[in-house]
Amino acid sequence: MRKVCILLLILSLLCAPCASLAATLTADPAAATAEMSDTLYGLFFEDINHAADGGLYAELLQNRSFENQDLLDPKPHQHYNGWQFNLKNKGKAAAVPTGDDPLHANNPTYMRITVEAAPYLLSNMGYASTAFSGGVPVDAGAQYDFSVWMRNTGDYTGGITVAITDRSANPLSEAFAITPTGSWQKFEHTFTSQATADACLTITLEGTGTLDIDMASLMPRERFGAEWPGGGLRTDLVETLMALNPSFLRFPGGCVAEGSYVWANAYNWKDTVGPVEQRRENFNTWGYMQSYGIGFFEYFCLAEALGAEPLPVVHSGLLCQAREVREAPLTMEATRAYGQDILDLIEFATGDASTPWGSLRAEMGHPEPFRLNYLAIGNENWDNIYFDRYAVLSQMVKEKYPEITCIVAAGPVAEGALPQHSWHQIRTRFAEDLVDEHYYMDSAWFLKNVGRYDRYPRTTMVFLGEYAAHEPVQGGRRPNNLYSALCEAAYMTGIERNSDLVRMACYAPLLARDGMFQWTPDLIWFNARDVLLTPNYYVQQMFAATVGDHVVESALEGEGLYHVVTRTEDALYVKVVSLAETETPLTLTLPGVPDGTAGFVQLCGERRMTNAFTAPDRIVPADGVCPILGGVAETVLPAYSVTIFTFPLAQ
Repeated sequence: MRKVCILLLILSLLCAPCASLAATLTADPAAATAEMSDTLYGLFFEDINHAADGGLYAELLQNRSFENQDLLDPKPHQHYNGWQFNLKNKGKAAAVPTGDDPLHANNPTYMRITVEAAPYLLSNMGYASTAFSGGVPVDAGAQYDFSVWMRNTGDYTGGITVAITDRSANPLSEAFAITPTGSWQKFEHTFTSQATADACLTITLEGTGTLDIDMASLMPRERFGAEWPGGGLRTDLVETLMALNPSFLRFPGGCVAEGSYVWANAYNWKDTVGPVEQRRENFNTWGYMQSYGIGFFEYFCLAEALGAEPLPVVHSGLLCQAREVREAPLTMEATRAYGQDILDLIEFATGDASTPWGSLRAEMGHPEPFRLNYLAIGNENWDNIYFDRYAVLSQMVKEKYPEITCIVAAGPVAEGALPQHSWHQIRTRFAEDLVDEHYYMDSAWFLKNVGRYDRYPRTTMVFLGEYAAHEPVQGGRRPNNLYSALCEAAYMTGIERNSDLVRMACYAPLLARDGMFQWTPDLIWFNARDVLLTPNYYVQQMFAATVGDHVVESALEGEGLYHVVTRTEDALYVKVVSLAETETPLTLTLPGVPDGTAGFVQLCGERRMTNAFTAPDRIVPADGVCPILGGVAETVLPAYSVTIFTFPLAQ
């Protein structure tokens, strides 16, 4: 035993100096090298995890238009999703999804209710994960804009009132009386909530007879983009996106943009524009309905509000290749015909108000053209079945709009024969286009591949359109823990060092509603009331806030450390990621940097730590200062940390 203890003591003494081994970083601000991309960090928005409906979209009611239907397994009861009928069990009525003489051909289903005994109540429970949890979130004193379309078929007599209520139909607001006529008519009212609650929107039918109901809507009065035709967005989520300082916005999705299984599921941008009651809802690739309240007009408006380049994605004549395909791809002839839809999209965004599609944009409230410099054709596609169609569609775009950069997909994986074949095809046929790489890998892969883009030829530029570090599943989801965020941060130092090649990069997925998600991890979590920021979010925010104009030559000696140094005209940014298990003393030698202090922002904590709705601030960035004298600064890096220093440069 004594020999074992002595051996352990010797080992601990040998290891102790290693744990606190000092590191040195040297960078000369005058030794600027590659020019950096000014569109490096952005956002990828896809309606997965209820990111749009039930999330960013301000609509509080679920299935407001009774269009809910599983495309592959339709059942009549699906039209009732989100609604409770005969809430107090006092009335008697038949509620039947109907399609005769609808509000609009694109909006074919409405609810026809024939009341035999009153009162009959129907209530929308909002985006509740079950009938007994969640609901329509309302706050005492806050106002909510309501609207509904109704039609009296001719024999309904009696009153109709609408109110915000609790789950037992007890009123939480004033009542609004409605008297429908024999034709479709829109009724509007602004409610004031009398309580803070998870509520319902309840329509009380106090008479008998038959009437039709469609497009019931309830939105907070305080919302972002309330003037947009779709109705607006949830303010706290928009502010969260703005805080990322994105340079581009990719939308409306990856797999969502393509559709899955059958062509009826493909995303058609023309279904998403115009008045909301005239938009054709569609079943989402991820298993729920898309109302298209956030349509292409709203996406362009959001990009504009964010100060970001809009980057729309359109399918390539193929359904999602990563899923089972039940219908054939478009023929080459049909692909050419479909290309006109893409040209129409560009005209909608950039055309003069005198053009057919530009005039629709103007009618929707944006007479001036939107900015549009990028267009992705396809998502995670591969092989000649894709590249031949991409060739046709991209050529159509380039002939009419040569100023637009087309983006070609390289497939859904990082390594192996598939991306190798894709890159060979792309370099041979589409070398001038931007190449969209996607990969979701374990955290260790990102550390091993920090130098991935060091090896790429500088002939064809890269768009890293989707990526995230995946940790082992815990509690039914892959966690957004600090370690995954730091592995991404380490990888991002390689992206910045190679940003002459990697022109754009964005984490995915962006948003997830707690309790209603299909994919993890996700950058931002939310529920009906709160937003939860992850360590991964803070890494993206920290890096996007400190993008230089040029990469600076630098060298780092130290264990478990990753770094990049960049600069602008007036600042030097030094980013250091530590995966070391203990703190590391760091000496920075930066000749030419004036004496004074540098500010820094730092994220650190326990390796597997996560934020939670009950503890949202476990891991948050902290600010600090570091003195520099004679071009030398000394500091200590915490274990498991990312630190970004900003050193002022002499003018």
